[in-house]
Amino acid sequence: MHTIQSVAEKTGLTPDVIRIWERRYNVVAPERTPSNQRLYSDDDIERLSLLRRVTEQGRRISAVAALSNEELRDITVSATPSSRPAANLAVNQTIAEAIDAIIELNPVRLEQTLQQAFVSMGSVGFMLHFLYPLMEQVGELWRSGAIRTCQEHFSSAHVRSFLGRFMLEANTDAHGPRIIVATLPGQLHELGATMSAVVAAQSGWNVIYLGAAVPLEEILFCAEDKVARAVAISLGYPMDDPSIPLQLEQLGRSMPTQSRLIVGGSSAARYTATLAQIGALQVDSLSNLSGVLDSLR
Repeated sequence: MHTIQSVAEKTGLTPDVIRIWERRYNVVAPERTPSNQRLYSDDDIERLSLLRRVTEQGRRISAVAALSNEELRDITVSATPSSRPAANLAVNQTIAEAIDAIIELNPVRLEQTLQQAFVSMGSVGFMLHFLYPLMEQVGELWRSGAIRTCQEHFSSAHVRSFLGRFMLEANTDAHGPRIIVATLPGQLHELGATMSAVVAAQSGWNVIYLGAAVPLEEILFCAEDKVARAVAISLGYPMDDPSIPLQLEQLGRSMPTQSRLIVGGSSAARYTATLAQIGALQVDSLSNLSGVLDSLR
């Protein structure tokens, strides 16, 4: 029998991908030790390896999870060599492939590229080293006029959809501490908030995701009504909004007593003084967010 760390090494999947595929799609059913540790068989390893190879060819896990191992082998054998991406795609190359799909307005190709990167890198690596730089490049291309507005909107819509599915798959602990995730009024870019919601769900929190540009009174109502342990706010674009300090001060004054305010995002560092004044927990990365959430549990 094998631990999940050993299975991750043997299959090339990350532990979080294995857990989600197991929980959401029942692809394997590991035994459990008295301490609730997962133990996987050799057959489980073979099946997970086959599923990885098939999903790297561009097929969605939901479409192949119920197939037998024999059927999965047939798919991998019938695939042409050109359709099989390398096990560890160079990040820059993968980002370039995603941008090509965005320029082509090709949803199937973009979905395949996102799926391949996610399987290869794991959730946090995917978000930090692939998704964030990808969307930064898309933004720069749009601002320079190299891509059209419809292409920028296309990329944002598909990335939100991809992360949203993953967040729902991870957000299964109804008894975990509650966290509200949103952006403030005027803050229309929600990628940072969505990624934060994914990290929180993976960390065992019960995530209530409100999205972008949420009125302060609605954030506060939700925190009070759901007895939230934390409220996470992502600050991004625009980076020079003069209303942000006032909004943060109001939010800090009005937070329910049981809730802690967590603030991060690409422009959070601009408001460090305000955040310190209101006692908010400032985070500078997704990895840092995981530590902060663990400390609040």
